[in-house]
Amino acid sequence: MSISLTGKPQLNREVNRRIILARIRREGEVSRADLAKITEIRPPTISAVMRDLVDEGLVEERGAGATNGGRAPLLFAIRGSIPRALGFEINESRILAALCDLHGETCQQIAVDFNPCSPEETIETLTRLRDELLSDAKISWATVLGVGIAMPGLIRGEEGLVRLSKPFDWHEVSFRAMCEKAWNRKTYVVNDSLAGGMAAHFLGGAGGVRNLVYLNIRYLNASHGVLGLGCGIVLEGEPFHGEFGAAGEITTPIAHPIKHLNSSQAVSHFVDRVAKGDRESVMALQASSDEIAKLAVHVINFLEPGMLILGIDEPRLVQPVLTRIRSRVREAGLAETTDHTRVVAADLGEFGLVRGAVVPALQDVFRLPRWS
Repeated sequence: MSISLTGKPQLNREVNRRIILARIRREGEVSRADLAKITEIRPPTISAVMRDLVDEGLVEERGAGATNGGRAPLLFAIRGSIPRALGFEINESRILAALCDLHGETCQQIAVDFNPCSPEETIETLTRLRDELLSDAKISWATVLGVGIAMPGLIRGEEGLVRLSKPFDWHEVSFRAMCEKAWNRKTYVVNDSLAGGMAAHFLGGAGGVRNLVYLNIRYLNASHGVLGLGCGIVLEGEPFHGEFGAAGEITTPIAHPIKHLNSSQAVSHFVDRVAKGDRESVMALQASSDEIAKLAVHVINFLEPGMLILGIDEPRLVQPVLTRIRSRVREAGLAETTDHTRVVAADLGEFGLVRGAVVPALQDVFRLPRWS
């Protein structure tokens, strides 16, 4: 939700509020006295802001803290388990939707089958899912602070303009503006691979790394004969969109492993054969993994991220693909470096990209307001 700041007292109050909220989130649990010391905001202001935050349901009391003999301080923390943001992941076959709390954890979630359609029809489906989630959670739309949508395509950062989404056949669609008009709520539209990177970095699991690349690998849809590939890039703790919104786009096609077999078998059957150790199927998977590894080596050598995270949509392929790519990256890495990029599998869960999509909306709650 956008904030209109009309005067200095209101601006000061909003700045203090964001500073205090961000510090509580960083500290985990903290007293009012410690907040005053850390932020150098006057104690009466701290107390007034804390009352507002508790009343708004953003912060909660956590009981008494440790003491050296005096009165035990009352501790406060960000309130969890209360839906404050709505997230969606839209792909070629499904829509995943969830209400998330201020920690980015899902409170209520749903997944439905989906066939790509027009932006207007898509918004109608998203609205229906929104209403179903709100009803199940027994909350009103007014309590939701923002919306995030992850989807495949070239998306221009802050504008939420879908320049091109081949899976949906969308061209130059002002999707963010359309959603905000329909819902009257600030909405962020982000590339699905970037959503994975934001989830890994901002919601834990990246081990404090400030530079990472999330490599999104989609095996489940083999209809185009190539793997679905994309990169989400986080540099110095911030998502990197590029000048025109195409950063991380991979234009080198890599054949789906089924193509190596010259087979029309279903992906599920191929995965079953890999799991059973079928030599021909394993070799086909290794061949495609080697091609992915070549791209990964270029990314690592060019950006030197702390982590390369593989987001793989078929759980049974995670270990063989991860093992193969790790091996190839080690073989082709820069021999001169002593520290190396860690190559790991994403552990975000089925709704990980949904959680990544809401990160910008959650950041709106904690970051200082922007003004020109």
